[in-house]
Amino acid sequence: KEKTADNVRPFKLVHQILSLTGISFERKSIIGFVELTIVPVKETLKIIRLNCRQCRIYRVILNDSYEATFHYFDPFLDICQDNKTKSLEVFSKCHLEMAKKTDPDNNAGELVIVVPEQATHLIGEGRGLRIGIEFSLEDPSGGVHFVIPEGEGTMEERAAHMFTYGHENSSRLWFPCVDSYAEPCTWKLEFTVDKNMTAVSCGELVEVVMTPDLRRKTYHYTVSVPVSAPNIALAVGP
Repeated sequence: KEKTADNVRPFKLVHQILSLTGISFERKSIIGFVELTIVPVKETLKIIRLNCRQCRIYRVILNDSYEATFHYFDPFLDICQDNKTKSLEVFSKCHLEMAKKTDPDNNAGELVIVVPEQATHLIGEGRGLRIGIEFSLEDPSGGVHFVIPEGEGTMEERAAHMFTYGHENSSRLWFPCVDSYAEPCTWKLEFTVDKNMTAVSCGELVEVVMTPDLRRKTYHYTVSVPVSAPNIALAVGP
C-alpha cells in the first residue's frame, strides 16, 4: 500500500516498559502497566494509535501528568456474525479486511488515544513523550497460555505454568504495543510472581527483588539492543 500522510506512523518508538504486577493462575489473569516513550515526527500529533486486543484498558496518562481519553475497538469481533456468511471463503476475505484496519504499519490500531488540549504543549518534534497505560487481561483465548494441572496442592506443587506464544501479531494479545517488526526499541521488563515461581523473559536479568511482604518477587530484565514487540516473550513456572 502506498504511504500517505494519513497512514505513515507520526512518531518513532524509542523505549517501552512492560510491568506485569499481578499474574494469577487461579483466575488466569494478568494485571499490568506499560509505558511507551515516543518521539513525534511532527508537532501536530493529536491522535496516537496502538495495538491491543482482549485487554481491558483502565487509564492512559501522558508524562505522568495528563489523563488522555481513548477509544478501543476490535474489528475481529464482528467477523461472520451472520449465519448466512459463515464460510471459509467469506471468513478469509473478512479477516484480511479487518487486519488492514488495525495494521500498525499503516498507522492503524485497536487503541486510539486522543492527546488532550491541555497536554498539547508536550508535543514537539524530536521531544520524548511518555504514554502510560494501565490494563488487565483475563482468561485469554490467544497469545498467552495458562497450564494448570488437576490435583491437590499449591500451584507450584502442581507445576502450574504459563507462557506466551503466537505469530508475528500476537504481542498485542497480552500487552498494549506497536505490534510491528518495523518499530524496534529498547525495553525494561518487570514481572512480579509468587516467591516459588520463576519468570523467564528476554534480554539481561538485572535483579530479582522480594516484595516487602516476602510473598512475591519481581524479576527485572533489560533489553538494550532495540527489538520489536513481536520478539518479546515470557514464561512463568516453578
